[in-house]
Amino acid sequence: MDIDTLRLRLEAALGEQLQLGPLLGQGGFAAVFRAHDPFLERDVAIKVLDPSLAVDAALEEQFLHEARTIAAAEHPHIVPLYSADSTGGLLYLVMRLLPGRSLEDRIAEGKLPAAEAARIALECARALAAAHAVGVVHRDIKPANILLDANGNATVTDFGIALVTSRPARDPLGSTAGTPHYMSPEQSLGEPVDGRSDVYALGVVLYEMLTGTCPFPGRNAAEVMAKHISAPIPRLSEREPETPVALVRLVDRMLAKDPAGRPNAAELVQELTAASTPDGLLTPSQVRRRRWKRRGIYVAIALAGAIPVIVIGVRIAFRMMAFLMGSGGGADPALLESGGAVPDSIVRLARETGSVGVNERVGLVFIQANHTFADALLLTDSAIIRRRPRGTIRRSLQQSDINLQPLPRGGSAGGFLIVKQKGAAPDTLYDDLSGQEALRLASEFTTWGRAQKARHPSPR
Repeated sequence: MDIDTLRLRLEAALGEQLQLGPLLGQGGFAAVFRAHDPFLERDVAIKVLDPSLAVDAALEEQFLHEARTIAAAEHPHIVPLYSADSTGGLLYLVMRLLPGRSLEDRIAEGKLPAAEAARIALECARALAAAHAVGVVHRDIKPANILLDANGNATVTDFGIALVTSRPARDPLGSTAGTPHYMSPEQSLGEPVDGRSDVYALGVVLYEMLTGTCPFPGRNAAEVMAKHISAPIPRLSEREPETPVALVRLVDRMLAKDPAGRPNAAELVQELTAASTPDGLLTPSQVRRRRWKRRGIYVAIALAGAIPVIVIGVRIAFRMMAFLMGSGGGADPALLESGGAVPDSIVRLARETGSVGVNERVGLVFIQANHTFADALLLTDSAIIRRRPRGTIRRSLQQSDINLQPLPRGGSAGGFLIVKQKGAAPDTLYDDLSGQEALRLASEFTTWGRAQKARHPSPR
């Protein structure tokens, strides 16, 4: 594309309506100029397409129709279009001149914080939802087509451009027009596309904002497109383990190979709105800490039966749950402590009875007061197991559900804190959480527990 020749042709096409200014940018199939409107006394941007593009009358009319449609949408996250025309063999758009920079420039500085990435993706999704509602598909969502103002707010530009620029034949290197790193599988295959193709492209953009890189590298466009068509998307949680859980799940859905597996733009707005909340932005480690708190409540309630239970928090590296178990009364609570591992006999019995698997590590065994191992609750690295005389109840856990972070030694709060009323029957806790020291009952065991204690003396 000869810019000097293009400038002369564009000046002739514009006549006296607009005064053409300097070149602002140039791509493979278009150039952007600054211009001044002397009547309205404002500066505008003009995007003119490469005149060598093969544009027939039907395609030209569709391009102009989409331009008129998107101009009527008047959405805060869509660049306002002032006019679109085909004059002197040139197709061009006149739009608002937006100060700032592109998202591409922002990503070049490094990956974005999750909250910022989610907000930008949400603003783009709102723009897409508005466009799709009036029947316009963008077809070329990418960071270069997302502009950021001084406050970081996103505006989507170049609606309809890909309608024309995706028509040229393949070049000798085997690449195609368009932007292969962001093309959906169906677009890469040359199939008809709808709004869900834009959702896929925005999923790639969100992935790139969160990691700093696109999912698929490649030596050429054909290789990248082939990966989008058939290769599994590299797991976002593996590249950036502390990416918020909600965003990981949403990106997975946006990048589904089958369009039917993706949300539409309106649904995406709702899901990104939820993912942008404080709860939605929780990282995996924050989720694990929250689950520990909830699990403390769950375990306390599961064990309580008819015994009154109050759950209190203990501040350590993060909050563990403490169990206040007793019969009430006005006696002052007695705090008794020791530390110890789950006795081998209990682990062996748990395996022999089928409560836990051969390779399943038992992290905690809780035996309620006046009960035996037949009523024990076991916490392993994969499940919460509640034994009962009539059968065992097993609640499977994801690996990320259990956080075995080492606890600090010394101080007044380490491991699990159990407080019981004086004179009440004691509970028994065996604790082996990665060698953590724990506060634990050290009073009389139950009848079954005393027998175990005789065989396995309590540690110091």
